[in-house]
Amino acid sequence: MIRRSLSRLLLMAGVVGAGPAASFATEAAAGCSLAQVEMLPDTVTEPCSKIINEKATSPAERGYALFIRGKGYHNTKRFDLARQDYDDAIVLTPTNEELFVSRANIAFRGGRFEEGVSFLQRALALNPSNGHALRTMGSLLADSGQREEANRYYSMALGADRSDAYALLSRSQNYAKLRRFDEALKDADDLVAIAPSDINRQGYLDERGDHIDFHVVALKNRADVYNAIGQFDRAEQNLNDAVAYSRSAPSLAARGKFLAYKTGREKEALSDLDEAIALGSVDSEAYYAKGIVHLKFNTFQDALVAFDGAVKIDPWFVSALRMRARVHRELDQTDLAVADMTQAVARGIGAGRTAALRDTMSALSRAGYWRSSDNPTDLTPALEDAIRACMLDKRCN
Repeated sequence: MIRRSLSRLLLMAGVVGAGPAASFATEAAAGCSLAQVEMLPDTVTEPCSKIINEKATSPAERGYALFIRGKGYHNTKRFDLARQDYDDAIVLTPTNEELFVSRANIAFRGGRFEEGVSFLQRALALNPSNGHALRTMGSLLADSGQREEANRYYSMALGADRSDAYALLSRSQNYAKLRRFDEALKDADDLVAIAPSDINRQGYLDERGDHIDFHVVALKNRADVYNAIGQFDRAEQNLNDAVAYSRSAPSLAARGKFLAYKTGREKEALSDLDEAIALGSVDSEAYYAKGIVHLKFNTFQDALVAFDGAVKIDPWFVSALRMRARVHRELDQTDLAVADMTQAVARGIGAGRTAALRDTMSALSRAGYWRSSDNPTDLTPALEDAIRACMLDKRCN
């Protein structure tokens, strides 16, 4: 549960916000600046290191340089180095509230949940109106099911900064899950309206720490809202706009995933997904969607390769394990099918993936191999027998 509940927090870049301005006059010339790290994070290490290592540098200046260099490491996936710089900076500049927000993100990325919360609390103790800490707290609440309270925190964050893209994105998504689609769409519109040059200064890091163009994310989010309310043409137009703006792995994967589940659009979906993967996409759901398309075409070997890709990226992708099991069954690879389905059920039980587990148990029940109406809490011998029976029966779906 912790692993999945952290996913939204990992998307909170945690490396935005200026913090206290440095006083040294050579900051801009040295390249150790907020503007530099926002646009070119891989270029700040050397100039910041010079400031840090200079004996004449004051503690406040050294703390700020450590903060900027840490942000550079953070934005280039060198999380251990970022953590070290942030910790050193906290000693020197303990009133930099943004430093604690960034440090919290590092903790969440490392799976240290309580540590992350403690850093957020320290940021809010310094400034109860810190928007970045407020919207991250909102995501904690949303992930725990407290969606109305989460919206209160997102709204407080937006009260501090109406252009906080993460707060707009999170509140839009939260409204959609509450089925308050008018409000979700309003936030989605406001997010798309932020100029790409401005929104990308805020920096969007996915859960792997990779930079994604934030304007593409905004357009995809609005497409998701339109898709949820059945306005499929508008959803597709937003995805087309994303591809036109940036023909990239994220935009093509987003459109391909959308088209994969639209009857008659499978070939277009496959074209987009293939191009996204060729461009380096590591989106497990893109591989999964490609597998689904190949299943529709009965091209089972290609489907197997696609589901393999999804599981390689995300070994806890229960639905991908289930579908790979079905492909193994179609190819008469019974032992492999049983192993995948058993793993899918075990991980569904262990991680509390009730929806994915329910789908599997429903298939077993419909085929007559499982009679209980409740999801299992253990992988019992009886359940293992039911899984094997299902994997020998191609009608068990």
